[in-house]
Amino acid sequence: MASNSQLSVVCANCHEPVAASVRGEAVWDGREGEDLVNPPVEWRLIQCTNCWQPSVLVREDYGRGFDDDDSVVVYPAPPQISRNVPQPLRREWEEARICLEAKAYTACGVMVRRTLEGTCKDQGVKAKTLARGLQELRDKELVDGTLAEWADALRVLGNKSAHFTGTELSRDDAEDSLAFAEALLDHLYVLRKRFAEFKSRIDT
Repeated sequence: MASNSQLSVVCANCHEPVAASVRGEAVWDGREGEDLVNPPVEWRLIQCTNCWQPSVLVREDYGRGFDDDDSVVVYPAPPQISRNVPQPLRREWEEARICLEAKAYTACGVMVRRTLEGTCKDQGVKAKTLARGLQELRDKELVDGTLAEWADALRVLGNKSAHFTGTELSRDDAEDSLAFAEALLDHLYVLRKRFAEFKSRIDT
């Protein structure tokens, strides 16, 4: 592919469908010496014709040529949640992120709500409704006032997403809901554990 060619993509930066310009490419045949250790790999540097930001796409050749494999964006790197968060909750959050990238904003709101429900269950909450479950997290002092307020706002947004109202969720609301859900998970599964380890060190 020539370096001045164009490629139809959804830009990873501005999230708009564009004909991006291919600015360069590199190919590795997958060999280390005489040994084939990986399928051949192609990297392409592209530039969006809308926001002018660059992205890097990667695809592999499994025997039918590079065109048989879908490209994956490796730069800018997609957001990832901490591995300290339980895998089922990471899966729910990741599906919400995929919905956001696919511009399925209402579906993103639904998946964020599922993430909240799973978090309550994982934290041992027995309440039958999400509203009461979030209140139980607050009563147990697992979340403070600000995080509890964020979580309840996500619950309300999730309710609106899950029921037909004729109004779609905006991208801004979907992005914020994903960020606030990540902050809640980070607080419960990463920072609390890290603080406990920190306090243990300074108390000894």
